[in-house]
Amino acid sequence: MCPPCSSYEPQPAYQPIPTTTASYQDYAGVNPPMVQTSGSLEQSHARNSYTPSQAINNHPDLFNCDNPSVMAQYLQYTPLRPSRILGIQPSTTGEEMLYPESPSRGQYFSNPGQGQATGLGIQCNDQLAGPMDPNPVMAAAGTAGNVASPSLTRQASYGDMPAQYDMLHTYGQPSSLLTGGQEVSEMQARSDFGVVYNPNQRTPSARRGPFKDHEKREKTAHTRRIGSCIRCRMQRIRCNLDPENEDGPCLTCRTVATNRIWRLSCLRWKITDVRLFKPGQVKGLEWTNRWKDSVVDDIGSWAGSETRVIRVTEGYTGHFIELRVRQFHPQKGDSLERSWFSNGQKKSVPIPPWAIVDMESAKGAFDDYIKKGLVACCKRLLGARERLLWRTYAVGMKLMGDTSTDDKEKELLNNTLDLWMSVRLTTKSFEIVGTETLGMSHTLIDDPANPLYGRIPLPPVMGAQIDSVLIHQIQPVLRRKTLEDLQKMTQEKKQKTWLTTYVVTFILLHNIALITRHDAEYARKHGMKARFAREDKVKEYNLGANTLLAYFHYCNKGVYPFSDECRDQDLQTLAALDDWAISFVRDTRRYVAEHKRQWEEMWKRDDYENEYYYVSQLFESNWQPRIMA
Repeated sequence: MCPPCSSYEPQPAYQPIPTTTASYQDYAGVNPPMVQTSGSLEQSHARNSYTPSQAINNHPDLFNCDNPSVMAQYLQYTPLRPSRILGIQPSTTGEEMLYPESPSRGQYFSNPGQGQATGLGIQCNDQLAGPMDPNPVMAAAGTAGNVASPSLTRQASYGDMPAQYDMLHTYGQPSSLLTGGQEVSEMQARSDFGVVYNPNQRTPSARRGPFKDHEKREKTAHTRRIGSCIRCRMQRIRCNLDPENEDGPCLTCRTVATNRIWRLSCLRWKITDVRLFKPGQVKGLEWTNRWKDSVVDDIGSWAGSETRVIRVTEGYTGHFIELRVRQFHPQKGDSLERSWFSNGQKKSVPIPPWAIVDMESAKGAFDDYIKKGLVACCKRLLGARERLLWRTYAVGMKLMGDTSTDDKEKELLNNTLDLWMSVRLTTKSFEIVGTETLGMSHTLIDDPANPLYGRIPLPPVMGAQIDSVLIHQIQPVLRRKTLEDLQKMTQEKKQKTWLTTYVVTFILLHNIALITRHDAEYARKHGMKARFAREDKVKEYNLGANTLLAYFHYCNKGVYPFSDECRDQDLQTLAALDDWAISFVRDTRRYVAEHKRQWEEMWKRDDYENEYYYVSQLFESNWQPRIMA
């Protein structure tokens, strides 16, 4: 340092260092810093109190005062020692007080196998009932870390609580010091400072840094746009596209391609892209043009103030939904009749214009109805006649109510079944039941070919409102949750979740077959020449079914759990199953063997409307996609 920052006056020439050590000779038993040992530290910690005791002043001349009452107010501390030898140029570095380090809690552990986990990967030992003397710990730390002098580390003051006394323990006030012993000896021999690691603690995965190669960045962005293949996605590896044929197999899959074993085709499909319900009314057969943006507003143009409460049902559950309705003034695009084709001729009946008043209340009523009517709907549609279907759905409900099932699996099963139930409400016509019929009679539809023969049909605009609630408000939320959770659970590839993913995949495949059948029936009902009312959407359903099948077969890793060749050992390797679950797999295996030939004929006919068309492919060996032409 230079003036005016320093008061040191430079000498005209080098000055000899004083040979006297008188500044240290005034303190008995004290060596200069370069030869001082930790003996004084050990003596200082041997006190029985945490408060500084009074020291006798051996140098009364340092504070000379004739009034004893004034001097009694001051503690009699040992006089301050000189900071450096006189005559030596002062250091220009910052002057700091260096203390021995306070021992950490981990340094008290003598046995890494003992103690209790704190939840952070560190274990706590309850055998220590009092504070430890920091000197042996400092000696051990100095040995392990090759510290030259304990006096050059940080010293814990007596007023500080040692690290052993934290909020995780209820130790009493420290009254004695533990010096030496086997625990300290073992700690001195250790070189890891007593840190105990939890073997169950997962190491955080390393995050990929920014791309250094611009070309690789562009390829990755392009792959994300068009999607990576199933194999690369499941193995979390780079999917290198073929620059000459991006729609063909990726270069990564080509390196493992072989004719000796069966391998799944290179398919760029995602579970979250699967279509599971119809988008709305068939083009040209809409019931109203009021809500083209799928946002249902209030009618607005009501014909009167009178409101009525009606009961509606689709006929699956034996329950009904109450809705508050009101008559309205029709506008252009509102349908005022129910039509159908019978024996090649179009028929229709007039329907009065009634609509739902409160859409929010209607949504809440349908939410409750979906929960309440699930079991009854399954029994009505499946029943004992369909042993495979009913048994699989029953397993899903059993898993959902089992306390041993993980909460994430329960949530996935619950959302899947709710979605399945909500889609059923859009694939069958509602009817009015009860005494309030809005002025319509049971003889309104007198054609036995019509599914609503002898029943009270729903007004078309009211039907459009119900479809909007189910298709645009309830089903999208359930679909997103179901597919995202299924995608995540499938990519985790855990044994304990195999049965849940199988049941969920089974239910979704069965649902796709049912909505495909509904599309074919709707086309026949309205006299369409096409096989399906929405052929483009049915192809999307088919692609979604193949996506679910592809992921399921890939996760089975070449094991066919429902084949006679599958051993129990292979089954346990694939999935962690209880005895009742193994019994369920065996029962399914027998059913598959009984219907194998029948299903093969169904596949050849491309019988997409058959409710077994997709679920039967879960049990096929060497499965390959069947894409609808």
